[in-house]
Amino acid sequence: MSDAGTTQRVADELCRRILVGDILPGEQLRQERLAGELSISRVPLREALLVLANEGLLSHQPNQGFVVSKRSSDELDQIHLILGMLESELLTNGFVWPNRATLMRMRNLNKRMADLIEAPNWIDAVALNREFHHILWNQSPLNVFVAEVERVWSLAAAYIASSYSTLDRRAAAVEEHNVLLQALAERDLDLLRRAHISHRESTRHGADAVMGGLA
Repeated sequence: MSDAGTTQRVADELCRRILVGDILPGEQLRQERLAGELSISRVPLREALLVLANEGLLSHQPNQGFVVSKRSSDELDQIHLILGMLESELLTNGFVWPNRATLMRMRNLNKRMADLIEAPNWIDAVALNREFHHILWNQSPLNVFVAEVERVWSLAAAYIASSYSTLDRRAAAVEEHNVLLQALAERDLDLLRRAHISHRESTRHGADAVMGGLA
């Protein structure tokens, strides 16, 4: 067994490569080559691959080993629908308005995303975006729903991340977050729901445009 720190470091690096498109959906991960590139043994590499498989980013196929999960258009439609239903519930049943400190955390995350709009190394915006939404989801007491949103989000992580590969989409996401923050600050539930739907739709359209261009 390898130490947890090494496994997580390798998992993070592989996740980064997938999210930026260095490793594409449907592509097989060559373990021997990756172990050499990362200067690690096969043990922590396999443990990292299992972590990403459990998160839904990879799948294990007979005679192929680990491959990056590839979602059909129909599957992505289903994931999009499920996320919409789950997130709507989180913003409806028992939603608790964030306090000043929580709002400040979210504003800081969005500011860091804004700083990456024109950055060549934009990938950190993906993690910042997920953390932003994680805070929003956790304003709901529906912890089972929150866990399910996290799980379903991971199923399409590479596609969601692809929408942030363009400067225009990163700028749009920051502005959409600003509207969400406005709704939270004003405690305007109707605006929050409408802004969240709009944000989710534009993210999907951005991902479709990028992945369609790669097809």
